[in-house]
Amino acid sequence: MARFIKRRGSVKGARPGSLILIGEQHSEQVEINVMQYDQNTLTEKKVESIDAALSMAGEEKLTWINIYGVHDPEVIAALGKQLDIDNLLLEDMMNTGHRPVFNHDEDQLYIIAKLLSFNQESRRIEADQLSLIVADHLLISLQEKPGNHFDMVRERIRKSRDRQRIIHPDYLAYALLDCMVDTYMDLLADIGSSIDALEGRIFGNPDRETSREIYRHRTELNFLRQIVLPMKEVTFGLLKSASPVIRQETKSFIEDLHDHVVITHESIEVYYSLVADQLDIYHSLISNRANEIMKVLTIFAAIFIPLTFIAGIYGMNFENIPELQWANGYLYFWLLIMAVGILLLIFFRRKKWM
Repeated sequence: MARFIKRRGSVKGARPGSLILIGEQHSEQVEINVMQYDQNTLTEKKVESIDAALSMAGEEKLTWINIYGVHDPEVIAALGKQLDIDNLLLEDMMNTGHRPVFNHDEDQLYIIAKLLSFNQESRRIEADQLSLIVADHLLISLQEKPGNHFDMVRERIRKSRDRQRIIHPDYLAYALLDCMVDTYMDLLADIGSSIDALEGRIFGNPDRETSREIYRHRTELNFLRQIVLPMKEVTFGLLKSASPVIRQETKSFIEDLHDHVVITHESIEVYYSLVADQLDIYHSLISNRANEIMKVLTIFAAIFIPLTFIAGIYGMNFENIPELQWANGYLYFWLLIMAVGILLLIFFRRKKWM
């Protein structure tokens, strides 16, 4: 499956708002987990349907419904029906190749973002789609597949002393996005360390593997850029939103989150320029090495051309060659050859050609 854009397949020609999965299906069944809590109590439960999960929501406690799997149109349709969500938004949630985006109506916020992780086997960054629906005393998160991206937030909720802020849905949404952006920064830091380490290899003994590493970093940075750039729009939209769902005290945290996204994007651009410079330097060094080799071969050829000419003259099969009867003719020949070779070497050295 292509990372930069997903094939639309069966969506071609379908009417707008059709609930069809775009991307890979990662699990057979949809898994729905509910965390419902206030300052003093916490309930964690796994339920079988969206209706059962939403029936637990109320005004006294915050209800966090986490859904693993966005491939089932019946589940997504039931969610849209219960919360009165436009089918076009639901269609975007099932499109796992959708760019990060922020939407809102009078009483709900809708965020589509990307969860990133590093695959050790393929040595590539992989993205899973995250969709958030934020309403009064309710937050719903939809992920493509189970993962541990938000385990730290869950642990904070389980510790009653840390629930004072997380008891509000807008802050919980911020906490989830903050975890996501921290992962972006960690992945970028790892790529940056690898890019810095390549410098020694480039100036030391560059080989084909070095060029592959440079190109891989360039591809990963392009992939990160495709995700982080629209995230700037998402965080800026949250920051400037007048929705009553976002409390004023939460906006200071969202502003900090926006700064982190901006820093991440700027760092991506810096590293991308650095990788481009490394690629240019690599090609220049390889070209210079080839030129050095050609220069040495040319010098050898230039030395042996006159020597070959001399040997060709004395190798001619004529009877009346003047030096043919010399007793020390063979020695004189080698002295001539050596003298010509040494004189050419001195000439090349003075010209600084070698």
